[in-house]
Amino acid sequence: MSYLKKLFRIQKDVIIPEIDLGRYSDSYKEEEKYEFWDKAIMFFESKEYINAFLNFLEYLKNDMDNLNYTRNQDVIDFELFQGSKKIVGRATKEKVTATAKIAKTSEMNIGFMRKLIEQNFNLKYSKYSLDEEDSITLTFTSYMLDGSPYKLYYALKELSVNADKQDDILLEEFDALTPVNTGHIRNVSDDEKAIKYEYLQKELAILTENITEGKLDPLKYPGGISYLILSVIYKLDFLIHPEGATMEGFEKIHKAYFLKDGKSADRRNHDMLKKLRKIQERTQEQFNTELYGVKSTFGITAPTSHERVKELIDDELSNIDWYMQNHYGTVAEAIPSYIVGYCLFNYSIPLPIKKLFILYYQIFENDYFTKLGFPIIYWQNFHINKAKVKSAIFSIENSVKAEFPNFKPDVKKLVFSTPAHFGKSFMLMIRDVEVKKTKKKQL
Repeated sequence: MSYLKKLFRIQKDVIIPEIDLGRYSDSYKEEEKYEFWDKAIMFFESKEYINAFLNFLEYLKNDMDNLNYTRNQDVIDFELFQGSKKIVGRATKEKVTATAKIAKTSEMNIGFMRKLIEQNFNLKYSKYSLDEEDSITLTFTSYMLDGSPYKLYYALKELSVNADKQDDILLEEFDALTPVNTGHIRNVSDDEKAIKYEYLQKELAILTENITEGKLDPLKYPGGISYLILSVIYKLDFLIHPEGATMEGFEKIHKAYFLKDGKSADRRNHDMLKKLRKIQERTQEQFNTELYGVKSTFGITAPTSHERVKELIDDELSNIDWYMQNHYGTVAEAIPSYIVGYCLFNYSIPLPIKKLFILYYQIFENDYFTKLGFPIIYWQNFHINKAKVKSAIFSIENSVKAEFPNFKPDVKKLVFSTPAHFGKSFMLMIRDVEVKKTKKKQL
């Protein structure tokens, strides 16, 4: 949420609700964090393993109170949080161990045991097992001699991300399992849950109507249907921020489209819609269990440059004119939304671009943000409010100018005649903006 707070703090008398948006990224660290990383490497190469590990932990800390540790001579006990999971560990001069309890079982169910054994084959650093308290655990162990900061980062990330993802999925699938170590999660209000469930159902209903009753023939123009589906699932994933089965459902839809399995575009659309219906059929009670506030240490999206964003805009925006000229406005509007969603779903993009993408969603999903308590109104008399949009862009520019001095979006390029024209012009404005800063180290 820190980037959202920075986005709005520069506007007077604006209170931002504590609403989680999108997936956490650890790519937006302060420069001093990279100094800890350099020190960790230096101490490791000097075989000062305790000092190396201490600096490594300082590198992992963020402003979410995501990590704690204590040192007793040459023993470091630590705990870190990733979503709904707490990871506990101990480091000495000889060895480091980290463990995450996934769930507690009341019986040995062959279903989840087989599933975990299969997943062990896909893990590089950690393994699933049952501890003495009959809790499913994910454990990583390494000798310090072999525990470079690079290895520790990727090992703890693998353990943390998989533990966080699997607990919700396993708990919903197997009745014999009960939650464990979830005392740190933040409850979400019933009002927020109701707003998000209503929004999910409304968007999926509109999507279905656009496909079944819209002017676009799904058999002749499957590409347009794909834009409609993907733009919606990326948007819902970012704005609702679900955990567990709904999040996994969105990921399966994404994979179904991009999997190179030889299926036709129409068949891929059919498979995606089938998976969407499963999400749509989930009850509000089931959905509510997936909404909670969390702390995170590791991001699951890969860092990328503005050049990659520009490439995507060039590749996808070239398709918008045909839909606009042939009066398929719904698809034309979906293409810029797809670009925004695809980037936020797959990448950790430069922070100024992320802020502009969030603004894009705030403009086009203004009713949703208003219901959640965000105070900015970007529509007036059924038209986009030019003054407020431009003001918001200038505010973003001012908020990042210390780090990105040449970041100056050209608002003169914006076209407000229709939502589709605005979406296209907004993407072109982003494409042409300069995003450069002092280069950070990336893992």
